[in-house]
Amino acid sequence: MTLAERLAAFAEGLTFADIPAEVVESVELRVLDILGIALAASVSEVAPSIQGALEGWSARGECTVLNQKLTTSAPLAILLNGALAHALDFDDTHAASITHASAVIVPTVLGLAEYAELDGATTITAAVAGYEAIARLGMAAPGAFHAKGWHATAVCGAFAAALAAGKCDRLDAARLTSALGIVGSFASGVMEFLEDGSWVKRVHTGWAGHSGAVAAAFARGGFKGPATILEGRFGFYSTFLGAAPDERPFETLGREWETLRVGFKPYPCCHYNHAYIDCALALRREHDIVPDAIEAIECVVPAGEVPIVCEPRATKVRPRNRYEAQFSLPYSVAAALVDGRVGLETYSRSRLGDETLLALASRVHHEVDPDSTFPEGFPGWVRVRLRDGRMVEAREPDGRGGPARPLPAERIVAKFRENAAMALPLERVAELEQTALGLHALKDVGELMHLGRG
Repeated sequence: MTLAERLAAFAEGLTFADIPAEVVESVELRVLDILGIALAASVSEVAPSIQGALEGWSARGECTVLNQKLTTSAPLAILLNGALAHALDFDDTHAASITHASAVIVPTVLGLAEYAELDGATTITAAVAGYEAIARLGMAAPGAFHAKGWHATAVCGAFAAALAAGKCDRLDAARLTSALGIVGSFASGVMEFLEDGSWVKRVHTGWAGHSGAVAAAFARGGFKGPATILEGRFGFYSTFLGAAPDERPFETLGREWETLRVGFKPYPCCHYNHAYIDCALALRREHDIVPDAIEAIECVVPAGEVPIVCEPRATKVRPRNRYEAQFSLPYSVAAALVDGRVGLETYSRSRLGDETLLALASRVHHEVDPDSTFPEGFPGWVRVRLRDGRMVEAREPDGRGGPARPLPAERIVAKFRENAAMALPLERVAELEQTALGLHALKDVGELMHLGRG
């Protein structure tokens, strides 16, 4: 069997009864998390562009775009909700594959479930097929996509979305294989946004979901795609990376649940920054550190993270916009030490001009950790040299939210409430929460999505 055929056979055979209860609960929390993030994004700077796209193509379908009164077709709803889900960089990350799984998978399955009036159990089953796929696609070449300038979430996510969408459509293994073969020609997403902090990364997740849904629709009608799309001579890994994939991750399909290893985000910035923020907050708390007492800060960083959050130095120590700040290790560490917390307001336009924060960011430097096992985890190691001559340091093996340092469910629910309340009245927030956390028993997912309308 080819890798696409393996994924297709797994997805076709997967039933809700096969999925452990802890995986079901995890998916319900991820749905809740993504709904909250997308609702918060619906009142952010990206919202007018989403609204503009919706107004141009609306009234041609019945699917929800979060916090909007207008409805649209399923593919467009997936595209727009997927963009909202990733717009704040607050969505979860599977560390070993370096992919933002939920921002691709959740809008895809919710959009198609609303369109087809699917129940919650069917929707969760499709989502798990997608989660297990995106994780393994990235794990087959850990860190290699980013090193080549590809956004792993975007390119791996398109395949996972095709599989999840095909599962929603109840495609057989042959058609699921074709859907994967078709979406290989749609998969895209480059990381040039890092050069100027522009917005295109935000739509990568939506485009992956949209591409997957379209590919599954073609396959449903009988359109053929190559079964060798992943490992073939002109397949995904060969053309994108110039190397063969490690096939071992695909051997554990149905036995090991990578869905459980997707880490929730406590901070709205690049996940590489999270353990460093934890270290900085711990040092501030334990040693009563104030910015004026700091001589210099040194972060010991895995080589694979340096091009993303440490370079180019000029824009990392003085970000020009929100996105550059979210991908800046110096800015994020400095903000943690100055404010004692990191939240959505940390990356607001008003904070980007705070000279106290920027002065401290200029004193943050990095060195490469030659012994790092990245991307097995996203570690943090911060050393602070104080003006009184003391050196204090903190280390964490990984950021909070993943399997090494899990967040309690109540913390994820609290995050949802805070985010969703930016867009919806509290009564609706409570109803949305209750419905999402009972997704497995829901008869029609449209009931959930209608609660998220404006």
